[in-house]
Order: sequence, then structure tokens, then C-alpha cells
Amino acid sequence: MFIVQAKPREPEGILKVTRATRQQALEAAQDFLNHGMPFVTIVADGRVYTVAEFARTVGDSAAPCLNEQSTD
Repeated sequence: MFIVQAKPREPEGILKVTRATRQQALEAAQDFLNHGMPFVTIVADGRVYTVAEFARTVGDSAAPCLNEQSTD
């Protein structure tokens, strides 16, 4: 299980979702980023990853999407 956490700029609290696979977790994290959430992390393997760090665990196919997102 992977926990994707996002914190909005406003003090509304942290949003959390769980996903079954690495790819689903990465997609959920990218969705949070696309919705303007500035702070997104993924809890997996007993660690807390940034989206960029986690994308490296999924494989090279995730890198282009992540690079497009990080330039905005």
C-alpha cells in the first residue's frame, strides 16, 4: 500500500489517499500537483519520498511527465 499526501497552501489540512501500486501512487501524486498542491509526498517502503524521488522507483517512463510538471 502507498499513501499519497498533499498539503495545500491554505491551512485546510493534509489530504491523503491510498493506492495499491507504485504507478497508481505516482499518478495520484501528479494529480495533486496538477491541482496546485505545492507539497506532495508518498509514503512507501518505510520511507517518505518526494514525487521526484518516488518517480525514480517506478522507472524511466515516469520521468518525462514529472519533468513537464516541475517546470511550471
